[in-house]
Amino acid sequence: MDLFPNGGFARLRSRARDKYVHADEDATSVSLRPLGAVPSLNAVWKADLWPLQGGNVLLLQGAAYGRYLAVAHEDEVVPSGHRGVRAVQRDYTSMNLDRPFMWRAARVEAGQNYVRLRNVQRYLRANGRHCYWNNLVTVDVRNGDETMMMQWRVEAIPSTPETLPLPPPPQPPIHLRRGLFRRRTGHDVHPHPGRRMRHVRLNDDGNYVNDHWPEFVSYDNSVSNLRTQVAHLEGDENITLGVRAGRNALVIPLVTNLPNNVDPMEIIVYTTGSPACEVYRVFSV
Repeated sequence: MDLFPNGGFARLRSRARDKYVHADEDATSVSLRPLGAVPSLNAVWKADLWPLQGGNVLLLQGAAYGRYLAVAHEDEVVPSGHRGVRAVQRDYTSMNLDRPFMWRAARVEAGQNYVRLRNVQRYLRANGRHCYWNNLVTVDVRNGDETMMMQWRVEAIPSTPETLPLPPPPQPPIHLRRGLFRRRTGHDVHPHPGRRMRHVRLNDDGNYVNDHWPEFVSYDNSVSNLRTQVAHLEGDENITLGVRAGRNALVIPLVTNLPNNVDPMEIIVYTTGSPACEVYRVFSV
């Protein structure tokens, strides 16, 4: 579909709520959020088109954490005030197309950028028309209803040759001790539980240097600190990081802080400026 070019990036804006489909910081939930003065990478989705009988199937990969927009299991209860089944972020591990990840986009009206996104017989929908605090995104049957809660404006994001800057590392918290302020260092306490990380180095052509994935533990959510840690392990400061959310997921640039969970992550390491790395300079916020 022309609104979702393969490999292109876009935001999805609710026609009814005027908010955006947002990959939440827990890397699981999907909600409606305003764009804000500084647009968030969490509202950006990458289109991955798969040819299938009857047209292309669309997979939508979050630009923040690399997980895919999917339909939750039926037994995952949706909170009161919401309709249908949760939309969630999921790792992509299957070698084939999996139904919970498969979307078909249909333009609502000719000449406009509004679409409906269908998964089997259900449609991606906003919630909270009357109770604005109900902000989860769900998937629900249409029942012949032409509701605007199931209509999304596709806002394409232009490409840029510039690499997005990493958010700065957090400052150590200041604590009061014996009447004086002091900064607590990393020797005092880890600010977050440990997260198991695996990483692999790619050569300039994008192939594995070897299929060895050394493991280490990261103790905070800062992508800048993570890059420093990986650079130390690699003995090379000239690196760019990507993330692979599942064995068969596409690699996506890692340019935002890590999710607020302790799920293991797979980090792909590129040489900055190499041909393999250049393909990831593809979007701006």
